[in-house]
Amino acid sequence: MSLMLCNCLEKKTIIESKEDTTTEFNSLAYEEINIEFIFNSMKPSFGELYLITGSENKMFPPENRQFEKLNSLGISFIDGQYYGIKNENKIGDGVTLWLFALKNGEIDYVDLNAPFDSIVMEYTVLSNQVESAELVKNVFSAFKDNLDVTIVFEGEIITDYKVIEDRINRQIERFRRELNVEPGTEEALKLVWGQTPAYNNSNN
Repeated sequence: MSLMLCNCLEKKTIIESKEDTTTEFNSLAYEEINIEFIFNSMKPSFGELYLITGSENKMFPPENRQFEKLNSLGISFIDGQYYGIKNENKIGDGVTLWLFALKNGEIDYVDLNAPFDSIVMEYTVLSNQVESAELVKNVFSAFKDNLDVTIVFEGEIITDYKVIEDRINRQIERFRRELNVEPGTEEALKLVWGQTPAYNNSNN
């Protein structure tokens, strides 16, 4: 009886351990870098923010053209709601990093005349090649140097990109060590997407 009880407890421990490992594994694979740029003195309208794409939306003419300073970043307007920088291979969702404009902390494109409070940059380290992190730095520097913004990362106000760079590098090393995978490879993309991601032609 005691032996059976011990065996049951051992099996239960093994199952719980596997569940914990799977949860941690999934959490690690989907771990993202999120940076919020809060607009201070100049909150952009839809038409003004749209200038970061390098073109003007004729339906929403901008009153201020400060965001034209950022049009060399290669940012596109995607799916009629979001901004992002597309990847060359168009693998997965076809986007290296996303930018979500927020009103009162939410994505709201109903009233396009109302100004945006902030924009959040989202970057998934595992699904992008290591050198893609340079785009994160470029966007960070462009917003910091050309706009009046407060930058928030993990609940803290920051002014130095090194904080983010260190976090990205730690994630890369952790993926290599704990998942035994190189970010941006087919194996890494399988972990993020659950299967080999197809080439996405919807963002042409």
